[in-house]
Amino acid sequence: MNYTADEITKFLSQYKEHISHVCVLHTGIHTFGLSQNAIDRKTDEAKRDLRHALNVFCRSLYPEHPNYPRRKPLLYRPLCFVTIEGAQETLDAAQTVHFNLSLGSLPSKLSTQQIAHYIRHAWCEVVGQSDDIFVGDVKAHSADVCRWIGYGVKEAQKDRKKAWLTEGVWDVCNSWIPHEALKQTEVS
Repeated sequence: MNYTADEITKFLSQYKEHISHVCVLHTGIHTFGLSQNAIDRKTDEAKRDLRHALNVFCRSLYPEHPNYPRRKPLLYRPLCFVTIEGAQETLDAAQTVHFNLSLGSLPSKLSTQQIAHYIRHAWCEVVGQSDDIFVGDVKAHSADVCRWIGYGVKEAQKDRKKAWLTEGVWDVCNSWIPHEALKQTEVS
């Protein structure tokens, strides 16, 4: 069965109360003049970069115990939903492929500036991607999380295949739900 953009939005929205920060990470991939095969290949490389950057970011969250997210990911790896935007042929020379991240279950002692610093370090310095990033606190910007999630899947609203294709808008492989950590926040 193929799922739709609305089903992705509904699934991700189940976790809206746990999402505390949103991020946009631009890549250095300008799609103007590239074939769709070249865009897909470069986007796959960027997904691998994102996986590495997220691992570095997670280790940064617990400097005194950097292996916590790797050894106990259901408890220490943050909630992370990733969508991809701009991975298609375009006539806009400035258009880049970029990732929209929804983050949650982060250590409460961290400020948005610290989170942005860790993300920037992992994305720009470690994996060498673009320094065009945005990190925002959902509460500070009074952002509607459901609208943010809907924004992340807007390309699948226009093209239904993008909801379920491997090269689609939802980067399932880089998304993560820390079930144990979310259960603990529901209890407390």
